[in-house]
Amino acid sequence: MAGPVRTYADAVAAALGGPGDPDLAQLQVAADGLDAALAAPATLDQAVAAWRTATEALRDRLVAFLLGQVPVPGLPELGSGQGWSGPEGVRLDVAFGPLGVHVASPALRVPDPRAAGAPQIVIGPLPPNTLSAHLDAGPVAGDGSLQVLPDGVNGALALHLGAIEVAALASLRRVGDQPSFAAVFAAGFTPGIQLGFGFQLARIGGVVGINRSVDVPALAAKLRDGSAGEALFPLDAGDSARRALGALETILVPRVGTSVAGPTLRLSWLEIAGQGFCSLDLAVLIELPGPQRIVIVGVARAGIPVLKLRVDVVGVIDFAQRLLSVDASLVDSGLLDIFTIYGDLAFRQSWGPQSYTVLSVGGFYPGFRPEPANIPALRRLGFHLDLPVPGIDVRAEGYLAVTSNTVQLGGYFEAGIDAAGCGAHGFLGVDAIVQFTPFHVHAEVTAGFEVEVFGLTFGGIRLDGTLDGPGPVTISGRLTVETFLHDFHFHETFTFGSSSSPPAVPPTRAADVLANEEVRPEALTAVGGPDREVVLAPLPVPAGLALVQPRGGVQWLQLRVPLTIPIDRLDGAPLGGTQRVTATVPQQTSEPTDLFAPGSFITLSQAEALNRPAFEQLPAGVVSAGGPDLTGTSRPQSTRAQVFRKVRGEVWLPLGLGGVALDLPGVLLAMLAARDASPALATTAALVTVAAETYATSDGTSYASATGAFQAARVSADPARFAVGAADLDAAVVLVGV
Repeated sequence: MAGPVRTYADAVAAALGGPGDPDLAQLQVAADGLDAALAAPATLDQAVAAWRTATEALRDRLVAFLLGQVPVPGLPELGSGQGWSGPEGVRLDVAFGPLGVHVASPALRVPDPRAAGAPQIVIGPLPPNTLSAHLDAGPVAGDGSLQVLPDGVNGALALHLGAIEVAALASLRRVGDQPSFAAVFAAGFTPGIQLGFGFQLARIGGVVGINRSVDVPALAAKLRDGSAGEALFPLDAGDSARRALGALETILVPRVGTSVAGPTLRLSWLEIAGQGFCSLDLAVLIELPGPQRIVIVGVARAGIPVLKLRVDVVGVIDFAQRLLSVDASLVDSGLLDIFTIYGDLAFRQSWGPQSYTVLSVGGFYPGFRPEPANIPALRRLGFHLDLPVPGIDVRAEGYLAVTSNTVQLGGYFEAGIDAAGCGAHGFLGVDAIVQFTPFHVHAEVTAGFEVEVFGLTFGGIRLDGTLDGPGPVTISGRLTVETFLHDFHFHETFTFGSSSSPPAVPPTRAADVLANEEVRPEALTAVGGPDREVVLAPLPVPAGLALVQPRGGVQWLQLRVPLTIPIDRLDGAPLGGTQRVTATVPQQTSEPTDLFAPGSFITLSQAEALNRPAFEQLPAGVVSAGGPDLTGTSRPQSTRAQVFRKVRGEVWLPLGLGGVALDLPGVLLAMLAARDASPALATTAALVTVAAETYATSDGTSYASATGAFQAARVSADPARFAVGAADLDAAVVLVGV
């Protein structure tokens, strides 16, 4: 079996010439010797020297071969080659007057078997994988690049035609046997189209993706470094065109059956000679068929002599997940040309089965998880000193978050100065969270100041404090005084108010609250029962009544109390004990659920409030359906199938030859039957199924919700009973010996 070098030499020989060429024969002999030396390295140096001699003899022909694969006429005659020993490959530069072409070919390398970590041995150039060009012809200038990928190609183009600029990014890939194409194009002109009041339309363009889909998490991540704006608005890519192409591949990922299309534009205000007070780049991407999602991407810029801001924003309306999301990041922003401003924002609004609202500017309280919202890690909103001023350091950060049940805020400020071996450093930090149901406040404060002399602490002071309440309100503080001789610590805790639970307030029985819910007409609805073979004429329905199908049922649903769950609070007020409300009806078939905030019905500790779901699907009603026949006796139904044929009116002619009937093949009969059949999917089997997480108590009882499992363990007479996710109980982690 031929080695890697001989395989490479055979490919070169097939491309450069035929049998009988002495130079190619010498190349193949040298390849066999190098393959043998790689297996037995005693003569490796001589084999490498012989190989390089053979390749140098073919250098001019190899240059012609490499340039011949570039789709630019005349390159093979004008190219000039380099040696083949560089590990980065071969770089060829060609000039056609104002046009310069650069071709890059990677190198084939094999490991040196004589020592681990030794430099690899360069065999020779592979076919070109990168082509770039630069045009400088007076008023016309431009740049372009083309890269060969394992499954396709991508490229970028930018042209300056006087007052008009044109830019484009394109990618052609393969997904299985299907092509996947994406392109972004833009055109800018100076001056723009005047819209009045100082506004003008400065750029227009569009995005097209065939068998492509928008990767929303990747798009949000690309906001951080600004590459998302470069990919969707390529006129701003400049020298970062290759980075913009990489971002485009990450944002518009191949996906068979989905297409993306939408316009892009730039609106600017008070723009003169390409420079304006503020501008907005806007792209609207629509996923088809559907639309499945609408993605809006914007890049807003504002600049005055003392403040420069750029905000990259992406908003997504996901109809399938019933989710509205907004992500924003500060990019390349600063103050007074000496401070860098940074930070991220996220907003989520879900109207699906798990409805929630989350807004965060700069992140969340440390340790808080905004589940079920999926929000990536956010940078704090802040600034730091960017200008290198010797001995001075200033930094400030902060955050503000609002969820369905909490408000969170905090900040951190730090400043320091160093001079002549001496320095002073101070900081102040605050983190606070306010929970509404049940009401709870927790805050942490830290502050300190110290003086250093030649790296040693000469003196300092530090304060760490917490505030927690109500019931009771607790203030705890720790003061530390540092000296170069000894550190002194002081700790004190102050408590205000009573630790006993507040008295229960009426009603004392949660079941009494549902007395009015039982008779409220709005709580009753008809469910199920439609017969797909029968279309019913509309019937008048009196107010307060529900129309029930013969095969359907009646649903009673209320949103005051979660059923079957042990609770000790109602409407946020304590009940004075644990209660459980259940509801039963004749012929009960199911228990519908709805969203409840467990903290409104259960007294949770701080750790439980932070780690439990803010809202959860809990039992909220009952459904009654079926039952005995109204006549009191059953009526047997015929089991004989009835077949109805749809007649379209075609004239059927008898088929036969010489009085002998012809039998049609089964496939033709199936085609005739399918002609009259209703449209249907080839298969309705789900490709992916996701089941809701279940929970269990230590005795093995399973529960559909975390609240149900934890409450069952809490009210159990067994003090050792606990609740965990069912998967964790099935595969317990043994900590013995840890």
